[in-house]
Amino acid sequence: MNDDDIEQLLLTLDVAVEATAICEVERGVRLILQPKNFIEVHYVLDGIMHLTVNGARPLVYGAGSLVIVPSGASQSLAADSNPGRDLPAADRCSTGGGLQFYDAAGGKPGELRLFCGAITPSTSGSFGLLDRVIEPIAKDLSDAPIVLQAFAAMLNEIGNPSVGARAVIGALMKICLVKAIQRHFDTPENRRILLASLRAPHLQKIIAEVRAKPGAAYNVGTMAAISGMSRSAFAREFLKAYEMTPMRFVTTMRLHRAAELLRSTAMPVKMIAGTVGFASRSHFSRTFKDTFGIDPLNFRAEQLFPISRDDLGVAAEQQVSSV
Repeated sequence: MNDDDIEQLLLTLDVAVEATAICEVERGVRLILQPKNFIEVHYVLDGIMHLTVNGARPLVYGAGSLVIVPSGASQSLAADSNPGRDLPAADRCSTGGGLQFYDAAGGKPGELRLFCGAITPSTSGSFGLLDRVIEPIAKDLSDAPIVLQAFAAMLNEIGNPSVGARAVIGALMKICLVKAIQRHFDTPENRRILLASLRAPHLQKIIAEVRAKPGAAYNVGTMAAISGMSRSAFAREFLKAYEMTPMRFVTTMRLHRAAELLRSTAMPVKMIAGTVGFASRSHFSRTFKDTFGIDPLNFRAEQLFPISRDDLGVAAEQQVSSV
């Protein structure tokens, strides 16, 4: 897939984007969001977001991060890693100026401040390109001037509501959404997966299964059964569509999930190896280094984990003050 292909797919992104809420969350509180039939977008204005999707281990994102959460996913948001109190989002919602506000900070500015939006499907009931989002897409857009400017304009619209504010905010949110998707497809792997999904929709069931549960036990026979195909036909069709064997795809998904866990959690490397399906830490470390050119421990060190408010607080304050 080349740049023109990506450009055309983004041009045909037929969804409505509505900015729906500002969320304020204080430390010690977990804001619970129920599954919805729309894709949600969270942009971290201030603080560190600890996001849990479908009960998985929390992922951590700093100020300037934009996260796209698939339709139908259960979520919780927190400002720290050990929240002790759960608050249903529906109980903390109020409306003003046509926009919603979620107060999980007792009427005060929260340690975590988010701008949230809902992506609703087109009139055909499809999300188009985003139909293929089966796990969160998270991108650090703190270095993208157009995104900073868009959110500055959105906050201005909220602070000075007038007729047409929601339309303006929706258009600005779509710019930010396209920017995140654009970066997502910067990697050859993500481009290859997208192109293959368009060419071979009959393989999407197993693709979704492996991406959602990379640590499960897989072999070509079980993957073929999930796809409703014979072993030989499945192996042939998979190689043709994805330009890799089924088991190579499984390994790739395991390594990328491991990289995400190394970036955003404090899990020991041995535990991460087991979580993503490797029988031994040594095998995992060798395979990780062969793929990323660096061993897991040094990869984590380069990602500056653990993320803390001390690490990112100054940058977050600068980010918010600029917005």
